[in-house]
Amino acid sequence: MVFLIKVRDEDVCQIGTDDHPPEIVIFRNIRMNSNRITNLPSPNFPHEVATKSYVDDRPRKILSGYVPSLRSLGNVTNLKTGFIVTASTQAGRGFIPMNVFNGFYARGSGSGSEYATDGETNNFYLQIQCPEMVRVWGVDLRGRDSNTQRIYNWNIQGSTDGEEFSVIFTPPNPTYLENIVQYFLIETSEKYNYYRLFCLEAEERKPGLSYLQLYIYSD
Repeated sequence: MVFLIKVRDEDVCQIGTDDHPPEIVIFRNIRMNSNRITNLPSPNFPHEVATKSYVDDRPRKILSGYVPSLRSLGNVTNLKTGFIVTASTQAGRGFIPMNVFNGFYARGSGSGSEYATDGETNNFYLQIQCPEMVRVWGVDLRGRDSNTQRIYNWNIQGSTDGEEFSVIFTPPNPTYLENIVQYFLIETSEKYNYYRLFCLEAEERKPGLSYLQLYIYSD
């Protein structure tokens, strides 16, 4: 059964339709007179209405990089920012892990501007410990400035204790990290305070990176 409410021969409201008997169809604007619509479910489709709390609590992508510019003096690293960068191997004082976050690219040999291994080409990592638990949605990576000694089989991992890591992103193999900034989307619902790039295979000599940046969601 369908009920149609009309005013001056104009349709105002219809209760029930042939296809959806419980549905109410409104043909005019609704003036709430300072009253509220309550008990709304969370929306599942683009045309559905959302509550204020749903909008306020929904995580948003922060478009600026999360990790600030980190500087070092030789082997002395700046820990005052709350970020701690480490690696399983490094090619001496000129190629420390923090170089990938120092805000500028390599020139010439790359010393002071890149991270490189001490000859390892597989099963090594570069890791950053963050001062808080964060959920990432993207990562920027740039290989060595020479565009040689490239990492090509790798993944991104996350951890809450620095011991047990979960793989949160695996690109197609091979995916070469060249001397251009490459951007990768990450789909994860978890928050971590340790993130690392784990290299399974790389080209010979001393592979490494000249840039790394994380992108996170707001709380």
